[in-house]
Amino acid sequence: MSGLGIRHQIGEFLRLATPALISLLLLAVSIAPWRPFDAPLAGFLVTAAIFYWSIYQPEAMTPWVAALIGFAADLLGLAPFGLSMIVALVVAGSAQLWRRELADASFMLVWMAFAATAMLTFFVAWTMAALVLEQWPNPWPLVLQTVVNIMLYPLLTLLFGRLQHALFE
Repeated sequence: MSGLGIRHQIGEFLRLATPALISLLLLAVSIAPWRPFDAPLAGFLVTAAIFYWSIYQPEAMTPWVAALIGFAADLLGLAPFGLSMIVALVVAGSAQLWRRELADASFMLVWMAFAATAMLTFFVAWTMAALVLEQWPNPWPLVLQTVVNIMLYPLLTLLFGRLQHALFE
C-alpha cells in the first residue's frame, strides 16, 4: 500500500512540475544555435509559459517557480545577471494580478493582456539593461523578441491548453 502512495506522490510532483519543465524546455529551445534569426528569444518565449500557467494553474506556477526559471536564464548569461528573474517575476505578478478576470475571459482578451505584459517586460528589460550597462542598448532585438513572442502566443497556448487538459482535468 505504501508503494501506491509513493507512486501517487511522485506522479503528483511530476504533474505539478510539468509547467516549470515546459518553461525550461522553451528556454533551451530559445537559445538553441539553430534558431531562425539572430536575436535570442531566451526570456521572452518563457514569458508566454509563465503567463499562461500563472493564470490557469497557479499552484504549479508560483512566483517562486517563475523566479527559479528566470534564475536559470540568468545563469545562462543571456542578459545582465538578475534581469531575467525580474522579468519572470513581473510576468508572474501581472498574470496573478489579473488571474480572476482572465481565467474565464475570451482568448482575445487574454492575448491582449499578454501583449500588454510583453510590452511591459520589454520596457522593464530595456531600462534595467540600460542601468546595468550604463548606456542605452539597441532596442531592436528586444522589439523583435517581443513581437515574435506576442505572435507565437496563440500557438503556445494551444499546446499548453492541450497539456493542461491532459494533466489537470
